[in-house]
Amino acid sequence: MCWPNIGQTWDWLRTSYVGAIGFDKDEPTLTDNLCEALADPERRFDNRMDCDFQAETWELRRAADGTTTRIARADIRVILGAPGTPHFVVEFKKLDGTAQARWRYCHDGVNRFIEGKYAVGHAFGAMCAFTCAIPSAEASAMATYIAEPARAAALNCVDTAGVARITRPSAADPADAAFDTCHDRPTLAPNDPITLLHIFLAC
Repeated sequence: MCWPNIGQTWDWLRTSYVGAIGFDKDEPTLTDNLCEALADPERRFDNRMDCDFQAETWELRRAADGTTTRIARADIRVILGAPGTPHFVVEFKKLDGTAQARWRYCHDGVNRFIEGKYAVGHAFGAMCAFTCAIPSAEASAMATYIAEPARAAALNCVDTAGVARITRPSAADPADAAFDTCHDRPTLAPNDPITLLHIFLAC
């Protein structure tokens, strides 16, 4: 798997263009800025990333009568290898430390993967937060929030190989992600669970 090196690229942006990526900017502006930096050919070559980055791409579904529908728009889609090969979807949300922002992260972010708006048939995806709080503190708060029994049930959280619903530190990408969660997707075909990496970026 070619992970997109999000944390290191964001650190470079904060050093180089801090005025362009403040928390006062809206989510699409922050996402587009990060996507452009991730897609830089020199950076991809230096980090041996055989992948491409696409911002704001639509998930399309074809109905039985042949018509197509735009289901949802992925914030950043990482194409792994040549076009047409598997891809990796990253969904972004802003977190300001409030319960309302955490609710949106879960129910208008994580839920998009569970409902199949993104990443049908994929084993992995990522939630990425732009936060004005200390990233480690917000990660801890979010992990606790997701693990609340009612919310864990609503998000179809499952145990991974008999361990806790929250895998912390991340097993999939300990360098960039604070923790992983695993979610059942019983309404999809295929209905394999998906593991989500949770990444927190200071903003």
